[in-house]
Amino acid sequence: MEEKNKAVSVSRPASIFAKIPTINKTFLAFLFLFVLSSLLFRDKHFLSVENSMNILLKASKNGGLLALGMSFVILSGEIDLSVGAVFALSGVVMGLVGEQNPYLGIFAGIMVGVLTGAMISFMVCKMRISSWIASLSMLFALRGMVQILARKSVAIKDPVLLFAKAKLFSNLIPGFSGGISLLVLFFFVFFFLCKYLAENTKFGMRLYASGGNAEAAKLMGIEVKKVKTLAFLLSGFIAALSGVFLASSSGSATLSAGNLYETYAIAMCAIGGIQLSGGQGKLTGTFFGILIYYIINTLFTYLPSTISVHWQSIIMGILVILSVAMQSEIFHKKK
Repeated sequence: MEEKNKAVSVSRPASIFAKIPTINKTFLAFLFLFVLSSLLFRDKHFLSVENSMNILLKASKNGGLLALGMSFVILSGEIDLSVGAVFALSGVVMGLVGEQNPYLGIFAGIMVGVLTGAMISFMVCKMRISSWIASLSMLFALRGMVQILARKSVAIKDPVLLFAKAKLFSNLIPGFSGGISLLVLFFFVFFFLCKYLAENTKFGMRLYASGGNAEAAKLMGIEVKKVKTLAFLLSGFIAALSGVFLASSSGSATLSAGNLYETYAIAMCAIGGIQLSGGQGKLTGTFFGILIYYIINTLFTYLPSTISVHWQSIIMGILVILSVAMQSEIFHKKK
């Protein structure tokens, strides 16, 4: 009997990087950086509770929250370049309005972000303007408003407006009597809320669908414009709240606050594995991306003064490139 030769297609295994989930890659990068830093800077007590709390405090008040809000917009397939300006303007508005009524000041500061998100979503969804252009125009406009409203930093003195200075659970942690900053607790609460919203709700499902393939999402009956509108509103709300937190914790609203924070937020998302084309990535990855950024930021305070701080930007640029490269087809395509 003659046996027929059957063509057997042999596929080469995908790259080892493709076998590792994106979140795990980010976690492994965080773990490697954390262990390496601990070994190199033992004399600086890098592993101390106090230092860990300082890193978390930096993340919670200096723009880490912006990356959580940015994640929603990027997952929807868009971008928001206005978050740094919202961060600055919200603090200034809270300080100025808060001089008359502190509660109204906090509300007005947060509304800066909500209104900005609404305006950007209107330009993107109704006027069909690119989110890059729409949010960039808002960045310029809001930065101008900051300069018009305040010629110098706005001092915040009302005790109600200084709520973010509060610390809880003093003496709860052995060897650490300083207490946990309220902002650190807010940071974790917002992370878990954002994670739940993105991964365990109908909105989250529609968010991923809209960012992955907007046309297919429309055929499924998803109102893509409404999904993107909500994503911009969330981004603006979180950016404004973060600006209010910084002004409250520092006791003043500076005009230069949030400068370039929009780029840092995008970088944290990219490092965390949020695909910049939309539709892929997890908030857990963004969380570790935030921690990686602020660990690097902290390490530069340990280095000799002869080493330029600009190297931090170079390292972040390299990390973003590597993170995006890991998501590309080069590491996932089978031949």
